[in-house]
Amino acid sequence: MHPNNEFKTGFFPLFKLPRTFYDPRAKYTNWWSPFHHPSRSKRVFIAIILDWILILLLFGLTEWFFVGPQPPKAYFSLDDQSLKRPVVGEIISSTVATAISVGGPIILLLILEILFFWDRWNLYHLITGHFQAIALALFISSFFWVTIGGDVGLRPNFLSNCKPDLSKLVTGVTYYTSDICTAKLAKFEYQGFPSGHAATAFAGWVFFSLYFTGKSKPWSGGAHFWKILIILMPLVLATWVSMSRLRDFRHFPFQIIIGGLIGIFVALISYRLNFFVSGWFVPLGENSDHIPAHYHFIHRMEMSRIEQEDWEKNGNVYGSPRVPEESV
Repeated sequence: MHPNNEFKTGFFPLFKLPRTFYDPRAKYTNWWSPFHHPSRSKRVFIAIILDWILILLLFGLTEWFFVGPQPPKAYFSLDDQSLKRPVVGEIISSTVATAISVGGPIILLLILEILFFWDRWNLYHLITGHFQAIALALFISSFFWVTIGGDVGLRPNFLSNCKPDLSKLVTGVTYYTSDICTAKLAKFEYQGFPSGHAATAFAGWVFFSLYFTGKSKPWSGGAHFWKILIILMPLVLATWVSMSRLRDFRHFPFQIIIGGLIGIFVALISYRLNFFVSGWFVPLGENSDHIPAHYHFIHRMEMSRIEQEDWEKNGNVYGSPRVPEESV
């Protein structure tokens, strides 16, 4: 074995990884990684602080994207009937949507935690996972507002808000920019893609449904229909919040669909990051899908230590022999 327990492969790689992380001669998977910093077992509070610094950073970047950079210049036709929807009041304002999609799920999750599942690490991963999902949804959406935006970000009532100056029409010209508008348009009018309402609604409520699925285990054979209703109702609520943006002409269907997909994706990622899921990202409510990541990580680290000791002592793990160096 090479000194310092590392591979000797010439000049590369620049940063040599220890054998305890990766050895092509060992036929087993080690869950430990040299990138596990800060440690969740030795420096857990530093890891917690880093979690929340990153969450707050995402919220800060979202706010900056919302008020700072301008989206690409939009080109539109004054004959485009899809942009001439009437200006009506919002059915669900941004403030109400935040209360429903951010406040609603976390309040219900905390109630469930206090009533049935109280555990400090479960509580931590519950809160952190929820806000990671919301922060990611808003960050991704706001990033697209200012990088894609433009034509794709126009809203169905854009021309009604624009109030074009018809005296500026030029013969033979089909597409115009906001220079033809008589009204001073806010940046908000160009930030319709994707729907922030849909992204946050599905991020918050899908995470709630995943959490309840893991805890209630609806597919365990009990045929408890009430569990399915609790899992599905939040998704119905998220759909209602999203579809309200069609009724008040704030978004096109494709803007809502993309926003919803973003919300679902980040909810899956956030739940998988904070709670152990056997197999793919979706918890089936079986086995140990409800275990907080902290406990699962400690368990895997211990198992990796035992496997490594067995490998170093016997040259194999679970009967899988190590490949001789000369044959590699």
